[in-house]
Amino acid sequence: MHAKSRGLQNWGYVALGIVAFAAYYLIRSIKAEDVVRLAMGKKSELVLSALNSANVSPRILSRTGKIVSKKFDAGKPGPKQDSLTFRLVLKGEKATATIKTKVMRQLSGEWKMLKSDTVFTK
Repeated sequence: MHAKSRGLQNWGYVALGIVAFAAYYLIRSIKAEDVVRLAMGKKSELVLSALNSANVSPRILSRTGKIVSKKFDAGKPGPKQDSLTFRLVLKGEKATATIKTKVMRQLSGEWKMLKSDTVFTK
């Protein structure tokens, strides 16, 4: 009788491990584009195009060199927010570029970029 309860306990640990691994994999597979689409809905093309063009900008690449890593922060997005601030940190071989962008939702539902600032650090 004691062996059965121990086997059930071991299966519980295995199931808990599988659930934890699935949650970890799901969190790691979420991309910056997914966060932007979740926060801004269907009209997020403006911000997504700005994020994707940051890597190929000759002005940024001339100061940073080849980009080795990217980090994206969307603040605290929510469906009822009317403004968001995004930060994109591009670490390069020579320097780091931090691009901070503020967008605001218009009455029509479209998002408009209000301000964008790029700061270079070594």
